[in-house]
Amino acid sequence: MATRDQVNPFYEQMSGIYVGIDLALPGRRRTGVGVLNTVEPMYFVNTLSSREELVSFALGQKPSFVCIDAPLGLPRHGFNRLIEIKARKLGLRLLPPLLGSMRLLTMYGIQVANYLRQVNIKVLEVHPTSTLKVLGMDRQGFMRIITSSLRGPQVSNVHEIDALVSAFTCLLHDHGCTEALTGYGDDEGALIIPRSDCEIQVLLRGYA
Repeated sequence: MATRDQVNPFYEQMSGIYVGIDLALPGRRRTGVGVLNTVEPMYFVNTLSSREELVSFALGQKPSFVCIDAPLGLPRHGFNRLIEIKARKLGLRLLPPLLGSMRLLTMYGIQVANYLRQVNIKVLEVHPTSTLKVLGMDRQGFMRIITSSLRGPQVSNVHEIDALVSAFTCLLHDHGCTEALTGYGDDEGALIIPRSDCEIQVLLRGYA
């Protein structure tokens, strides 16, 4: 009979609840949410619409961290933060926070993050595409790892996958496996990405 560690390769490393949000503007059911519950162990996904639904969902999970896929800071100059400039030098592509429709998403992301922080929830800015690129994975490969290690429902759309990738970035951060691309001061915020010398240890923990 398989042991708990063999069934769940993440078990020894995981110890919390991590919420990922693939943010979209309210009004359509396009905001993906994902939870990695490393106590059970299981994952959960859903697609939400309103800010009220989103905040209620996040608060209800009592998470260790919430990771949001949206800019959570404003550029000091122009359309780009120093974060976007640093990311491009690493081969990571982020849309400028104030370019076109991104302006509304950025302001909405800041609003959601500020509310959660006011109730003492730790909130981080992430970018799922960048997380996967650093990990050397695509969405399908990521989901194979998640579904083979944790119990959970069928994923309905790419927004829910990106929400799970965001939640996984939270997990990596909680285990010291990330680095921050910082901007000009606190107002520009920071983007959390995996650290290439550490994330494999978390991914493979329990297989050896």
